[in-house]
Amino acid sequence: MSSVEPTSQSPTLAVSNSTVESKKEVPAKESKTADVKSQATQTHQQKIERLFAQAGVSQPKSSDLKSDLSKKVSRRQYMVLQRKLLNLEKIMTLAMQYSLEASSNDAIDPDWFFSFVEMAEDIHSLPMQELWGKILAVEVAKAGSFSLRTLKTLKQLTQKDAQTFSKAVGMACRQKHRANPQILVGYYQKPRIWSFLTLQKHHQVNLAEYGLSYPEILSLIDMGLIYNSEIESGELRPGQKVEWRCGKEVFFLTAATTGIALNYYKFTSTGSELLSLVGVAANKHYLAGLKTLLGRSFNIS
Repeated sequence: MSSVEPTSQSPTLAVSNSTVESKKEVPAKESKTADVKSQATQTHQQKIERLFAQAGVSQPKSSDLKSDLSKKVSRRQYMVLQRKLLNLEKIMTLAMQYSLEASSNDAIDPDWFFSFVEMAEDIHSLPMQELWGKILAVEVAKAGSFSLRTLKTLKQLTQKDAQTFSKAVGMACRQKHRANPQILVGYYQKPRIWSFLTLQKHHQVNLAEYGLSYPEILSLIDMGLIYNSEIESGELRPGQKVEWRCGKEVFFLTAATTGIALNYYKFTSTGSELLSLVGVAANKHYLAGLKTLLGRSFNIS
């Protein structure tokens, strides 16, 4: 009997030990996961605290008294005003770096200038401050170059919006004697009677292949920088040579046959004013693809 007891108890102890070990492993894994989540949460909270600290706001404490609250309000007001002043000083410094000859003796409209100041003081990122500095420099050289509507549109633009607009500027072409630049998309071929069912009427490049997606086009429309639909030119006369400038490249388009009209997106007056500020080179890949397409029905010189 005594020899049996150890053998009956031994397996039981073994199972008990393995059970205890397995129970210890699970809490260890859960604890490690919890630590990782806790660290991520703390990092996220620290980022939020740092952002609000820039605006003069700190996390409230239960021990704060009403007198401390008034101090916080004063501190925040001071920091906000200080940041606005620093923004204006930076934009003024950037504007003074541009050397532009005055093209007129007209003084800046005071209403325009103080509206500019009210909007510019809330511009915090350096790339956007550079744009605002350039606007002021151009306006001083030639009063009336930028409307208040353009300033209001620019104030709403984020850096991402500015990048999207830069893509559009890289595709902008200007027809001689036309004020607003355009993004040429392709052309429309009016079908003849005997080829009505077989002739492809619309010939267009895919702007997305050259960096400007359709959602980005819709974004530019929402921002009021280009008009809200494709525009079709009037029918071009065969043999009529039209001059176009895309960036620094100048070329002439001559319709080779009748019934041809160009399709394009047109920049609004606001978009046209801002376009002059963006120093972006022409998109060579887009221009090459456009010429290949237009070469089917146009003589290009």
